[in-house]
Amino acid sequence: MAKNTQTTLMQKARASGSIDTFELTCLLWGKERIVKERRAAFKRVEKALGTYDSTKLPRCYSETSREDLFEQGLEMGKACLDDMLEHNHEHFVWVTPRYNLVNASPFGHKAVLFEPAMEHNGTEEQKAQWLPLARSGKILGTYAQTELGHGSFVRGIETTATFDPDSDEFVIHSPTISSTNFWPAGLGFSTTHGAVMARLIAGGQDQGPHIFLVQLRSLEDGKPMPGIKMGDVGLKLGYNEADNGFASFDQVRIPQSQMLMAHSQLARDGTFTKDPLRAKLSYSVMLLVRGRMPGIFTVQLAQALTIATRYSVVRQQGLGPADALNTEASIFQYKHQHFRLMSMIAKTYAMFFGSRVCDDQYNELREMQSKNDHSLLPSVHALTAGMKAYVTSEAAGGAEDARKLCGGHGYMSISGLPDIVGALTGGATFEGENYVLWQQVGRHLLKQLDRLQDGEPTEPQVQYLADVEDSNIACSAFGTQFLDPEIQLTIYRDRAHRLVVKAHSAIRASSKSFIDTISSLPDTTSSSLRTVLNRTRSLFALSTIINPRTVDALSFVETVYADSPYLTTTQLDLIRSLVNGLLGQLLPEAIALTDAWDFSDASLCSALGMYDGNVYENIMRWVDQLPINQKAWQNSGVQEGWEKWVDPILKREIAML
Repeated sequence: MAKNTQTTLMQKARASGSIDTFELTCLLWGKERIVKERRAAFKRVEKALGTYDSTKLPRCYSETSREDLFEQGLEMGKACLDDMLEHNHEHFVWVTPRYNLVNASPFGHKAVLFEPAMEHNGTEEQKAQWLPLARSGKILGTYAQTELGHGSFVRGIETTATFDPDSDEFVIHSPTISSTNFWPAGLGFSTTHGAVMARLIAGGQDQGPHIFLVQLRSLEDGKPMPGIKMGDVGLKLGYNEADNGFASFDQVRIPQSQMLMAHSQLARDGTFTKDPLRAKLSYSVMLLVRGRMPGIFTVQLAQALTIATRYSVVRQQGLGPADALNTEASIFQYKHQHFRLMSMIAKTYAMFFGSRVCDDQYNELREMQSKNDHSLLPSVHALTAGMKAYVTSEAAGGAEDARKLCGGHGYMSISGLPDIVGALTGGATFEGENYVLWQQVGRHLLKQLDRLQDGEPTEPQVQYLADVEDSNIACSAFGTQFLDPEIQLTIYRDRAHRLVVKAHSAIRASSKSFIDTISSLPDTTSSSLRTVLNRTRSLFALSTIINPRTVDALSFVETVYADSPYLTTTQLDLIRSLVNGLLGQLLPEAIALTDAWDFSDASLCSALGMYDGNVYENIMRWVDQLPINQKAWQNSGVQEGWEKWVDPILKREIAML
């Protein structure tokens, strides 16, 4: 590839960084061995799918019918499953090769919901029978809980499973149109079995929702089983490679042994027994997915920011601030572009490290539950709910900002940004609508505050409520003291305390996790990487304080004392000055901070965001391959609609009045 202005700008920006990008990549994804294994897995799958050659227009931009997109999803899903089974890894369990949540695959529910539903709710005998079949791909499952008329309110589920003691079977039935299972990935056409949530009816008694293993399609020819009607819900804002579907059941019979009975049992004579903690134990599957979403959505936001940062580095416009340059300036040099991108990059790192807390807490919960200790459940529920709501909201808004920062080119599908925005937008609603989750977090925090005021012990993660003597006393920090991580954490702690007392916050979790991550870096970490990460942490903490778009931004300033703000205008001016200084220090690191996520060109699927920065040639190379252009050029440059619609307009005779 011959050098041009754009590739030269990219090479210069990449060379200006002070850190070893691979060192940061290993910090993000794990050990060097894991990074190399991931790269190899992505490369194999990209080659299998034909997406490794970035000079070719991706099929998702040339074959765009509902059927085309679904077929691409099937091909992608099979390639991922084949690679994981052949090479014994789990790199595509939670994400697709384009870093979408695996719900974007027709087989997405298999490992993240269907198998965990059996692991958490099945007896040892049931797990021994079904899990090997699921893990080896002998059956393909989905988790069918959401109905047309009911979402996360499980107690409202209408689908019934009525026990017939004469045949020792359950009769699965959809009694109303609103009880139609609706939305589960793979339910349309690509799964063979479903973990179906239905109300257990035995001896005329409604025992509430339970999970039943229902065969949906024949393993021989794929036809729906008798009494089951299934289909696709149609085009969506995102995730169109997956067949999110619907299913209605008309008196479908299954063996009694296919009710998952780890926490509830139904005997042949209809006797029902249950673990008093059944509801809490069954809830663990939802927590698993909700706890993983923050990390995955953060990485997709990082994709959008990688595209926007690379584009901003090579896009030239104007003569720079105050027209001070003799040649066109990179738009990344403009303060508004620089601030918006760098502050979001810093936030992305904070949210990513914060998401690890969800993983750690969930793993600790499962270990405690294995010993019949469920005391951590309320805390993990609140943490995962808060982080899911916070991160998915920030990721969707941040990706849309990244699209806007690419100007008109960001509006093109081939920029890759509309697809990322569409995928991230869905996070606000599935696995719990964000406003509902915020309410649940608020209630949990208020309960902890009540316990504290009553002299009872509180959970470790809300210890800050007890540590604060008076969060309304003005902050005494000044100047560069605001760069101290302990000062930053104190500001967020006091703010969170005021909000809880008044009535909440989750930004603190990301901020504290970022601080903890940096303080616990391996001794072998280079000084340059420590410096850059410290500056990135400070940029996140301080830019959030001064950003008027921050949720409840005034809460950083307001106290119960009208004449005594927590932060004075002088302190806020100092923080703004420090932010400007941090922006200048981090400007040369922007490409390194985005390269470190290790996205391949195929995974970004963007003409704007390729590694080489050759944006204009990449755009033209792809638009040249669009079917609408290829067909027209084969017809002397005339598109097929010309003769039918345009020519009659040009040649019509206008009646003279």
